[in-house]
Amino acid sequence: MMQLSREERMLKVESMTNIRDLGGYETQAGYYTKSHKFIRSTNPAKLTDDEKIYLYNYGIRVQVDLRSDFEVEQQPSSLINYHDIEYYNVNLMKAKDLNILPKEIANYQDLAGFYIFMLEANKEQFKEVFEIFYNHPYDAIMFNCSAGKDRTGVIAALLLDLAGCHEYDIVKDYSESYENNLKLIPELEKLIDAKNHAFLESEPRMMMKFFDYLRGHYGSAKEYLVNCGMDEEKIIEVMENFII
Repeated sequence: MMQLSREERMLKVESMTNIRDLGGYETQAGYYTKSHKFIRSTNPAKLTDDEKIYLYNYGIRVQVDLRSDFEVEQQPSSLINYHDIEYYNVNLMKAKDLNILPKEIANYQDLAGFYIFMLEANKEQFKEVFEIFYNHPYDAIMFNCSAGKDRTGVIAALLLDLAGCHEYDIVKDYSESYENNLKLIPELEKLIDAKNHAFLESEPRMMMKFFDYLRGHYGSAKEYLVNCGMDEEKIIEVMENFII
């Protein structure tokens, strides 16, 4: 296994702007994250038949949808009931009327504060997500929110930290979402107040501040998940199934 480039991680799905494999990152112990294991993505609501076949042939057998009930109702996943793909919805936002951004996001100084709030307010949900990962050791798993940036980005960061990846790679992986979503940005900007446009970005320093908090309060993703109530043995198995 070798380090993969940004282009090599991108999946070829025209209807989804930000769908990427988390494989091919080198860990601090000299291993690599496994390809065709965890795929982070935007909402797959508008897949063509050919794109469904492509994702299925890529190996995806599980989808973990991190969106709110409102989002799922408005734009249901195209992969629900598609062949033998298992679908799970774990709402990482508790606001029932969440659309693009939660109304209370204006109370947060920046996206890092929002991610920290998410980390502290949704421990039960984070545990549920990683339990799903544990229960599917051999399947390729796609996890998504709407833009594949914030809720998806926090899950991706925890996974990469759990695997022992270098923090600069985790930050870089997070920051790529903005450029990937450039075609979506004008559309999203119309839906929110101008003062909140910065929340559509994915500046590296937001993930750096998030990791400062994670390190200072828990030490690592592993210790955070233990704090959420997940068995350490299960956490280790998720990690081992992600590296080669």
